[in-house]
Amino acid sequence: MNVRSVIGSAMAAVALTILGTGAASADSGVIEADNSDFLVGDTLYFNEFATQCAIHANGDVACDLGQGNKLWGLIPISDIVIDGSFLPAHPTFGLGGQHGNPNARQLWDVPRPPGNVYAGTQFDYAGATCLGGRPHGGGMTCTSHGHTFTVGTQTSIS
Repeated sequence: MNVRSVIGSAMAAVALTILGTGAASADSGVIEADNSDFLVGDTLYFNEFATQCAIHANGDVACDLGQGNKLWGLIPISDIVIDGSFLPAHPTFGLGGQHGNPNARQLWDVPRPPGNVYAGTQFDYAGATCLGGRPHGGGMTCTSHGHTFTVGTQTSIS
């Protein structure tokens, strides 16, 4: 096996993990959340510590961020959204109001089978995928409309 094949395989595995495809298995420890436990009307609400997120029925994802979040480690931001395929993930600087629900369940608040080592929780709803917990060091990655954001020690978008 040559180096190019090894690197290609590793990159594919990372992409599958980030996008959530094939990642939610008993072997990885990632738990696929039951959306009905987190739905209010047609919006799925969940929290990751101080980050409060919503996935809307049209696939839009929006999160209110806790204090001290900075985009690329430089620009202070209070929220991040993916609201269409025409724009990358972006902050709205609070102009759209509150996105999340402070009373929503934490993303780790899902039933787990006995012996499962917690490695994260994944939501798939309305074409959006969010994966949070240990695979991201306690952070979270959401993908929708062909764009992605990651919230953790440093917030990034694409």
